[in-house]
Amino acid sequence: MTNREIRRRISSVKETVKITKAMHVISAAKMIAVKSQLSAAATYHEQALRVLSAFRPAFQNAPFFAKRGERVGYLVIFSAKGLCGDYNALMLEKALQESRSQTEKYVFTLGKSELLRKAGVDVDVEYLRSADTFRAAGAIADDLLSLYENDLLDEVKVISADGNATVNVVVTPLLPVMGGASALAEIEPRTQESLRLAVRNYLASSIRILSLKASLAEHTSRARAMSQSTDNAEKMIEDLTVRYNRGRQESITRALQDVSIADREV
Repeated sequence: MTNREIRRRISSVKETVKITKAMHVISAAKMIAVKSQLSAAATYHEQALRVLSAFRPAFQNAPFFAKRGERVGYLVIFSAKGLCGDYNALMLEKALQESRSQTEKYVFTLGKSELLRKAGVDVDVEYLRSADTFRAAGAIADDLLSLYENDLLDEVKVISADGNATVNVVVTPLLPVMGGASALAEIEPRTQESLRLAVRNYLASSIRILSLKASLAEHTSRARAMSQSTDNAEKMIEDLTVRYNRGRQESITRALQDVSIADREV
């Protein structure tokens, strides 16, 4: 590589560093915003689960609380964009592991659903928008609840990242509701309609908080990937600069030698 080519390469890598640093700053800012949303979402989710738990004694045999079959609906939350390290690869691995163990299943996706299709898994419903807001999460909850009530699904599970600094993929069962919390003292009226509303709010709040945790893991993974890319690019600039200076010094030395030889010949 000539000195001119090295100089152009250094300039190109410096432009890349500007981009990776900017993307790191953006991801870090989004991490802070998601953490703020998670705090409020967690409080609402806890209250939604407490309300639903108050219905359990009176509706113990309701289908929302009892397992009845093997047809599973999976909601898989991929990243919305790329450049986030091994995030999507880990999600795909877990989704394939879970879905292939079921003979009858429905697959719903948020984010890059084409990864599952390329792996040979049929995607039944693809949601293009994130579920970070309660309205968006509620729309998904309505679809899943409708399929469950119409006896097309026996279980609903979410495959997502848990929001930790390292991407840890978890499978969270949503329906039937197996866990619980300390119930509120009084819930009236305790009717089928109010039970369904409580289940719907629980589903929506669960999907939202899982989506927010997945977003936090995505932004964390992307910030880490951009930081590593910046470090690698800066190391490359350092190495190229050394090569450039060495080549320049060799060029100067050769020029001085040529002058010295010419002087002796004169």
